[in-house]
Amino acid sequence: MGAIEFVSKQNNKNLVLFIHGFTGSNETWKNEHGEGFPNMLLEESDIRNQFDIAYISYYTSLIDLYGIKSKTNKILRMFNFSPGAAKRNLGIEKLGEFVQAVIRYQCEQYENIIIIAHSMGGLVAKSYILSELLEQGELAKVKLFISLAVPHLGTDWSKLGEKLFKNVQAVDLNPLSSVLTQINRAWIENSNTPLTVCFYGQYDDVVTEESAILLQSKKPEKVPCDDDHNTITRPSNKERLVYVAARSVLQKFAKASVTKQPLQVQEFVDQGQLDDEIFVIRLLVADVHNSQISSAKQTFFNAEYMRKILVNQGEQAIALLTDLYVKIEFFYSIAFGKLMSNELKDSNHLVTYVHEQIVKEPELLKCAIPLLSSLHKTGMLHQLMNKLDKDLWWAQGHNIQTIEEFRKARGL
Repeated sequence: MGAIEFVSKQNNKNLVLFIHGFTGSNETWKNEHGEGFPNMLLEESDIRNQFDIAYISYYTSLIDLYGIKSKTNKILRMFNFSPGAAKRNLGIEKLGEFVQAVIRYQCEQYENIIIIAHSMGGLVAKSYILSELLEQGELAKVKLFISLAVPHLGTDWSKLGEKLFKNVQAVDLNPLSSVLTQINRAWIENSNTPLTVCFYGQYDDVVTEESAILLQSKKPEKVPCDDDHNTITRPSNKERLVYVAARSVLQKFAKASVTKQPLQVQEFVDQGQLDDEIFVIRLLVADVHNSQISSAKQTFFNAEYMRKILVNQGEQAIALLTDLYVKIEFFYSIAFGKLMSNELKDSNHLVTYVHEQIVKEPELLKCAIPLLSSLHKTGMLHQLMNKLDKDLWWAQGHNIQTIEEFRKARGL
């Protein structure tokens, strides 16, 4: 098993990474029914459609047998055996460097990274995040850090591992360790740290509430859970607070991601591929000028591109689009009324007028997706025009029969 194991890889732009803690593994996240925390989250369509999810694992053991393994491996090699690497416990900063390399070379395609880390895994994540911030600043990819019972101020339990087993990871977890002091100081001083939510178990006898709340310039959101140090990573069902809260945090992030996503204008090369579309036929039968038809194709093409992107973002984006379609259709109906009352002289005037009004972006067409341009909104009107069940026309007296007759005349 490698350092990274994908639970779901659907080429979404967001990646959630689960990082276990001291003496943990990927099994850290599985409950008594064998269900993994990531798998439970993936049952939510809005999370599944917007996030890929993976585990990151690293070597951690209470008793470090590196010396014995290393000597054994030397003997095995003498007899031409190829044993696996003799691993040893590494300190938090070294593990942070390892996580940074894994993300850089195996997760480079993702725009946003969300880390859900437990116990010492959260300290490893912080060390990685700080290194990334030092190199990338505001361009760093980690946008959200969910801290599950992480001992930001250390834990007294580490003294047992330090004294009995001389464990370097236990040394770093000591409340007075130089590593924790350095990481906490750097975190407080950095203004670009990601949005952080701190979960802690009210029955946790390993990490206290005080230690589980991250020290930073902006007070983090905190979530008290009726869990201990171990159950907080493996909710037994979807009613557990740790699951409900984590799901909510991810859904809010997804919603914010949708509303902030830039939607660039795509070039449309007209090779006749849209000539048989309903919205084009409606313009043709209304004898609208070719320049208007060409513009409609361009905006329709971009609206289709936009819709594909936003639909992949999940139900929240679909709801925002649905609301906007209703507004655009109502807005068009007002303009068509002006044609019927002779305020607009003909179909060309109607098309021009509607397009002009959408470009002005009146209050009626405001949307919760602020980077949706007037070009996309104009294209959305032609998307509506592309549906036969919509009674939308560019001239009076036209109906479905008009389209059928036009198609017959063209041999379609």
